[in-house]
Amino acid sequence: MAPNYGKWGMSRREFLKNYRQDEYHQLQAEGNLIPHLNELDERAGKMFERIMEQLGKSILPPSDDYMERVQWQNRLRAIADEQIFSDIISELPLYAFFTLIIA
Repeated sequence: MAPNYGKWGMSRREFLKNYRQDEYHQLQAEGNLIPHLNELDERAGKMFERIMEQLGKSILPPSDDYMERVQWQNRLRAIADEQIFSDIISELPLYAFFTLIIA
């Protein structure tokens, strides 16, 4: 199977390589790494769209100023990115990931 993953699949691959090496090598040895990354990337993309839609409905956009709207969209993307990373990529609560990095 050809790699068909993007940002989220690459993030998961790097997370596995750096923090869960046994799982990474097991998936690689069984030939399941690329299908795992492809599926995860698709799931994360759908979750990203869903989060952005929900945030867009619940948080009112700023005035008609173009730059404020760009900043608003970037903040929403950052919130969605953090949620996906903690729920899907690392499969850890976000605070646990930061304790891994700090330790």
